[in-house]
Amino acid sequence: MEASFSSIKRTLRLGLLTAAVVISALLITGGVSVALSVVVVTAMVVSRTVAAWTASEGLKATTFDEQLMWTKRLEYALVPMGTLSGFAPSLVPMAEGDITPQWFGLLVCAVAVVAANVLLGYGRSTTFLALAVPVVIGTVVSAALVGGIFGLAFGPGAVLVGVILMLDNREAGAMFRDARQFEEKNANLVNELRHANKNLDHQVHTDSLTGLHNRAGLRRFVEGLTGTDEIVEVAYVDLDGFKAVNDEHGHDVGDAVLAAVGERLDAVVRSTDCAARLGGDEFAVVAVVDPDHDSKLVPRIRQALERPMHVGSLELCLGVSIGGRRSEHGDDIGRMIRLADAAMYEQKRARRRESGQDEDSLSLDVSTS
Repeated sequence: MEASFSSIKRTLRLGLLTAAVVISALLITGGVSVALSVVVVTAMVVSRTVAAWTASEGLKATTFDEQLMWTKRLEYALVPMGTLSGFAPSLVPMAEGDITPQWFGLLVCAVAVVAANVLLGYGRSTTFLALAVPVVIGTVVSAALVGGIFGLAFGPGAVLVGVILMLDNREAGAMFRDARQFEEKNANLVNELRHANKNLDHQVHTDSLTGLHNRAGLRRFVEGLTGTDEIVEVAYVDLDGFKAVNDEHGHDVGDAVLAAVGERLDAVVRSTDCAARLGGDEFAVVAVVDPDHDSKLVPRIRQALERPMHVGSLELCLGVSIGGRRSEHGDDIGRMIRLADAAMYEQKRARRRESGQDEDSLSLDVSTS
């Protein structure tokens, strides 16, 4: 399809000036008024320009459906162009049976246009016929209007050319159908491959349980911010008492708790931020923030996660330990995450010392409804 667009565009661009000069010269020397010659030539130039522009737009199409749309528009643009070429000879006055060089030259030009489009039609049969058929019909009508021996001979000859073109078009149509089927299959394969790559990318960078980013996803997000002037706030989150949930209620309940945590973190962050599950019950949030305002990221996360969670008949209240860090211009974000991790563990140890509890039971409150 792209080859057809390119061929038509190239042929029209190269033949635009030549067609205007030759046809206008033939019309004027054949006795047609200057005004009518200007009208005919202008119409031919405009029709060719429109067709060339349509072919250019078709080359810009990125999908198969768009190419089909522009192909159909090109067919509509070629019909008036072929009609003008075919009927132009009838404008030249001549006596009955008199064969003037001008009229003969126009008919030869008309047939030459048809022959040239045989080469253009291999890729799209109906596009080929959109120009060839009007030229043949116009030539036959022109020959009939002129009459005489030459008209009698040229009319059937043009009809024969049209028949040959129609027969050849059947083969071109079959070739196009095969090419179209192949192109559709190729487009489907490309879409399937693009979809598979998208799914693979999602699997590689997403935690399957929570739907948040995983370590790879967080790493890619951080790499995207490297070298920018963005100020980020990092929150490193660990659930207190989560091991006891797994031990007392099973991993299914534990997985449900992690999924609920993922939903709550996803609700807290914006689309421009990154919330990730790093493994087990550890999470991290990296948010791009306004350097002149407090984002209150850590309080918002704490408030979201310390609300009671309902899993089946259980109502669980888990505490969270959160370490936060805010970067400055030029800070390494990976280092900020490590510092937030260290701050989280220091907070957890401090809370454990104050409560006198071990880490497994820290801030765990479970009730049954």
